[in-house]
Amino acid sequence: MAGWETESGYELRCLTTPAERQALPPFSFDVFLFLQPAHVALQAGPDWQMFVLVNRRTGLVDGVAHFFQEERNVFSPWRAPFGGVQLNLTVPEEAVHHFLQNLHQQLRHKGLREVKWLQCPDAYAPQTNQLLRATLPAFGYTTRYDQRNHHVPVSAVPFAAQAHPSIKRRLMKCQQAGFTFQQETLAELPEAYAFLKQCREEKQKPLSLSLPQLTRYFELFPERYFLFTVRREGELAAVGVAVLVSNHILNHLYPASPRRFNAYSPSVLLNAGLYQFCQQRQIPMLDLGVSAPVQEDEAEYAGLFTFKERLGGVESLKPTFVRSAEEDAPPKTTSV
Repeated sequence: MAGWETESGYELRCLTTPAERQALPPFSFDVFLFLQPAHVALQAGPDWQMFVLVNRRTGLVDGVAHFFQEERNVFSPWRAPFGGVQLNLTVPEEAVHHFLQNLHQQLRHKGLREVKWLQCPDAYAPQTNQLLRATLPAFGYTTRYDQRNHHVPVSAVPFAAQAHPSIKRRLMKCQQAGFTFQQETLAELPEAYAFLKQCREEKQKPLSLSLPQLTRYFELFPERYFLFTVRREGELAAVGVAVLVSNHILNHLYPASPRRFNAYSPSVLLNAGLYQFCQQRQIPMLDLGVSAPVQEDEAEYAGLFTFKERLGGVESLKPTFVRSAEEDAPPKTTSV
């Protein structure tokens, strides 16, 4: 375990072994599920390095980041919706700068070819992401991608009232046709996964998780992973896997509905049910995720962007920061 101390009362540590991570002090903030060590461990990536910022006054962890190294390339995450850095908002800006500077120096000293870092959407952590956007260019990072992400703010207002009128009409049509929304149990996951896989194959889109992998997430995090369906007379019409990323964010990770049901829009009923689920649990954000993969033209997904906006979706950006060896200019230093 490498460590550095700062004059502002923080200690920076790099944890590389299970024993070091097991001895980690508690976190002082609600850590996103995808950055919690128990969840990151399931990515099973090579040479996992966990960087933490420990508040010496409280003894708690005020900041965390995860990186995986394969040969001369570093990734965050290895296999998850996002990785990068999360911080307690009480950490002074100068301490954040020092944390990022030391993190950068540790990675730079490895003689890397490239660091590729996918951060959470700006809506998740606007203050932290703004600081990263302002600070990382000094260390040679560029924003390679800024994917468009949509989330629906959840309030006491009913789903249909906050959505576009066309969504309200489609919702009524779906309900009148006999479609119903329900939460399912783990026992229905194999059926739902087969349906999800079929829908993805129809649209020629890959699935990032196998059924055994997804099942393991449900088993290890039963209070975080949820399965929802829309059915008519028992037949599946739509499936959604949702993840409670934090106490304030529900991520609609895997939405699916086949083209044969397009006339009834069961995906609208699915999202209406998820919105109501958030209302019941007092979760203020329903994250609909990104629409276009980074390697594809966003113009081809214009219809999906419009659909999410009509559901009540608000756009924010999901940045990917990249640093290449060719950009290895001397970093600007900051003092703490």
